[in-house]
Amino acid sequence: MDESILKKADVFVESFKYLKEFKNKIFVIKVGGSIYQVEDMKKSILFDIAFLSLIDIKILLVCGGGKFINDEIEKRGRKAKFIDGLRVTDLETLEVVKDILFKIRDEIVYTLKTKYQVYADKLSPEEKFVTASKIHYQKGEEIIDLGFVGQIKYVNSEYIEKKLKDKNILVCAPLAQGEDGHIYNTNGDTFAANIASGLKAEKIIFITDVLGIMRNPENPDTLISIINVSQAEELIKTEVIKEGMIPKVKAGINAIKNEVKKVHIISGNIPHSLLLEVLTEHGIGSEIIKNG
Repeated sequence: MDESILKKADVFVESFKYLKEFKNKIFVIKVGGSIYQVEDMKKSILFDIAFLSLIDIKILLVCGGGKFINDEIEKRGRKAKFIDGLRVTDLETLEVVKDILFKIRDEIVYTLKTKYQVYADKLSPEEKFVTASKIHYQKGEEIIDLGFVGQIKYVNSEYIEKKLKDKNILVCAPLAQGEDGHIYNTNGDTFAANIASGLKAEKIIFITDVLGIMRNPENPDTLISIINVSQAEELIKTEVIKEGMIPKVKAGINAIKNEVKKVHIISGNIPHSLLLEVLTEHGIGSEIIKNG
């Protein structure tokens, strides 16, 4: 018999225990906006999400779109402004953020429903599935007004869980309504981690454009497959983990401390990376676990 056929069978055998373990569990998945720029990778990720939903894994997908937002702001003759990684969001910028993120969200829902024929729906800030408050950002002794930038104050886990019973996939943008009625732009990684914590999710998975946590970002062989919270905190302190990986790892650490079982950081540039990470023994990215 063809050996390649036997190898395919081994993959199914290996995935069996995970199919049982994760049935009816909740995964929160955050997909970075850079991944949507590559059509093949976008298709691969949405296929994987549809696949997981068909084996009764409940998924809340948080979509990013930073590059598209920056491009649209520049088209309008303005320049994107950031302070310590936080987007300064005046009213005009907020409208751009909403337009882009809602467009991405709606396109994902449409594709999942029509191409893959799975049960998917969107969540809107007006539903108050999460609520936020305005950030009063302090840098040194100066308090800086970032505009409509917020932090999550409350996750309505009961509401989200009820909707997930009817729809296996919910898609949302990292935007939240405040008690004052305004919509606030929030950090996508922190937004996803807060929801995962509120739901006590089985996993939170960050899909990005790098392999995962690496001791040397230039060397794929330095990928760290499994790391606990204390080790991750030490690598942040010693600046092994730096730049764009810091908010993801910090958000993941906070999720673990709030009873999320595992955190995964994987590359969306690898075809079917989500299935490989979730349904195989060794995975392909980095996994953050509890101490001990």
